[in-house]
Formats: sequence, structure tokens, C-alpha cells
Amino acid sequence: MKKLFKSLGRVHKAIWIVLILLIVVRIFLPTGIKYGINWYMGNKMESYKGKIEDFDLALYRGAYSMQGLKIWEKVKDEKTPLIYIKDIDLSLAWRGIFEGKLLGDLTVDGMKLDLIDSEDKKKKQLGTGEDWKTVVGKLVPIELESFRMVNSEVHLYNKDFKVPVDVVLDKISIAATNIKNTDNSKELLPSTVEASARLQKSGIVTAGAKLNLLSKIPAFESKLSMKDLDVTKLNDFFLGYGPFTFTSGKFSIVGEVSTREGNIKGYMKPFFENLDVIDPKEKFDSPKRFFFEVGLAMSNLILRNSDNKAVATTIEFEGATKGPDIDSWGAFWGSLRNGFVEALQKTIDNTISIKDVPKKK
Repeated sequence: MKKLFKSLGRVHKAIWIVLILLIVVRIFLPTGIKYGINWYMGNKMESYKGKIEDFDLALYRGAYSMQGLKIWEKVKDEKTPLIYIKDIDLSLAWRGIFEGKLLGDLTVDGMKLDLIDSEDKKKKQLGTGEDWKTVVGKLVPIELESFRMVNSEVHLYNKDFKVPVDVVLDKISIAATNIKNTDNSKELLPSTVEASARLQKSGIVTAGAKLNLLSKIPAFESKLSMKDLDVTKLNDFFLGYGPFTFTSGKFSIVGEVSTREGNIKGYMKPFFENLDVIDPKEKFDSPKRFFFEVGLAMSNLILRNSDNKAVATTIEFEGATKGPDIDSWGAFWGSLRNGFVEALQKTIDNTISIKDVPKKK
């Protein structure tokens, strides 16, 4: 009996030792992982550096989270990062584990991506010159079953002009599901993506797509739209890259795009509604701007439909993904038809699917 109690006592001590070791590991492991991530992003990226502010483990749900991720160019200061993400959360997708797959559900909250265009290469910041697939692989070391992004925004800056350009896409929300753990492997496009955003705090952007990310050349079919963008919100951009401006008007675009085996097919329908280009009191600061705005004003006057005051057409394209053929003449005749025969409808036609894309020969 005494031997039994002694053996139970040893087991009891062993359990306590294991528990203490687990607690110690749990306390110090996040610090170690944080150090490893910061060391990698500080020393192993080619053109950029990065760091995270905090790292935490949630063992009970098989998850970890990172807070305050920053990535910036080595030649610049971390106060002007290319990417800032408030919170990244990666948890195990248990439905994948039940099928013998190690997959994760990734949520990105509060991303801000700042792209800078400039004639000066030292000022330019467009995220080039880095193997981002490897960087993401270090931060997210398992394949994803789902991806979600919320409360995010993308800025395009250019400070070369007298009036600096700042184009912003905010309120970005993206949800991608069934990325790897497909229930039906024979399904042509098993994954789905839904996205929405706001352009220049005006135009509402929505998109939906079905994808196959498992094929060697990813395939998808998508529908997208942007409605009622106030074109005057982009006057700084138009003035810098044009140069021209608008005094009033709205821009919308709808379309469908599908790809397969390196080929693409689709169309876009742009709409300019109630457009006004030249202000009666406007002073042109260059001949180029004068000719641009007069040309736009005349085109709008000639081609807009008398009923809905919209200039619109359908731009169709088809061919290799890297350089499809664009039906320019079809777009021209489409604008004439909208202006003089029948107003083009601001709706998705539902005429393009992946089955319509010609297979690669």
C-alpha cells in the first residue's frame, strides 16, 4: 500500500512539473515568436523592413493573433509604412482537420495600404521589388480555408503636382470561403469571394466571384459594379494626370469578367451621367487643358442620350489574359447607339461565364 501511495505521489509530482512547464512555455512562447517574426522582417526582406507590436496565442481554439503590423521601405522611415494592419487573427479550421487537412481561417482587421506614385524613383512606393508570397508565408504558415478583411483602406498618393493627389478606396470588406477544403472536387469553381468598398467616399463598389485557386492557372468568373461616383471627387487626379476637371456629374460602371487557362473574356459598361466639364468662369492654365476640356465637353454634348443625359457604351474584350483584344469599334458604335437610338441599361447582362472563355489551344 505504501508503494502505491509513493507511486501516486510521483505521478502527482510529474503532472505538476508538466503543468508548470506548459505554463512557462505558454508565457514565454509568444515573446519568442514575436522576436522571430520581427527578426525575419528586419533582416530577411530585400527592399522592405517590418515589425509587429504584439503577438498572442489562444491555445484553446488553436489560434494566434498579431497586432500593429508595419512594413516600410528600408530607405524610408517606419512612420510612413507601405502597409499597416491593426489586427491579424489566424485560427485552425476544424472542419479541415476532420478531413485530415491543416487549414486556417484568416481575419485581417484595419489594414491601411499607402501607395505612392512619383516621377522620382526615391519617392515612389508601389510595393514592387519584394517576394510578398514568401513574406506572407512566414506570417501565415498554413494554407487558408477562408479569408476575411474588414475596416480597411487603400490610398494612392502623388505629391508631384501643385495639388497633391489622394485617391482612396475605403470601407473595404472581403470574404473568401471554401478556398482549399472543397466539398466537391469536381466543381469547376468551388471558391467564392464577395467584396465591397467605397471609392473617394462616394462611389459604392461591389464585386462577387467564383474561383478555382487549386488549378495551376487560377480561373474565375466575376461580376462587378460601381455606382454613382461623384466625378468632382477625382478632380485632383484628373488635373494631375489629364489635365482636365469636371464641374458636376456621376460615373458608374458594371461588367463581367471570366478567365480560364490563361485566356479572358468580358465586358465593361461605363456610364457618365449629367456630366458638365467647363465652368463659365473657368480659367485654363495651359493649352493642353483647354483642348482636353473642350473635347470632353463636345463629346458629352454629342453622345449623351436625351432621355437620361448619360454617355455610355459597352467595351468588350477577349483573348490572352496578358493582352486581350479590345473591340474599339464596337465601343464606338455602342456610344452612338446609346446617344441616338436606345439608352444603354445600367445593369449586368449575365451573359459571360467561364464556359464562354475559349480554351487555350
